[in-house]
Amino acid sequence: MMQLAENFRSVSQADVLAEADTHGIRFRRLKELEEPLCMDMLAYWKELRGERDMPHHSEIDPVRFARHMPNLLMVQVNWEPFDLTYRLLGGDVVNAHGANFRGQRVLDCRSHTGRFNEVLFRFYQFVAEARRPYAVTGTMEYTGRGRVEVEAVYLPFTADGERTDRILGATVSKPLPKA
Repeated sequence: MMQLAENFRSVSQADVLAEADTHGIRFRRLKELEEPLCMDMLAYWKELRGERDMPHHSEIDPVRFARHMPNLLMVQVNWEPFDLTYRLLGGDVVNAHGANFRGQRVLDCRSHTGRFNEVLFRFYQFVAEARRPYAVTGTMEYTGRGRVEVEAVYLPFTADGERTDRILGATVSKPLPKA
């Protein structure tokens, strides 16, 4: 798995779309978000950002979105060499994944079926490079929760005003009706 991080290359939206689609996930336009949690977090990010490309991660005030903490995750972005590490995982995220992988590299996590950790790595890399929010929706299978319907928004933050160094994710997953 270390190969992906060591052989860092930029990824295109088409690459990410193709990989995610095989797992039942697709991009959603930000203005088409349906989950109040995702809409609230996007509005909060936009408020912090102002006229800049991204807000500074030191501006994050957890008190403002404390009610959403169970559904949040934070990914740390390291650029030299490129790598991604989970830094924060809310309780609902941990329950859905069946494990708490805080402090682990994205590529080392086995929280989804198959090799979805590699898809997540490429998606987070794409968000980091794009320096703008992205939303996703679809159905997927979590290790701890089975097949679920998902909507999520991923919000980039910066330390230096240039590069993404954190990605804040807000995710809602709901069990699919039993067949």
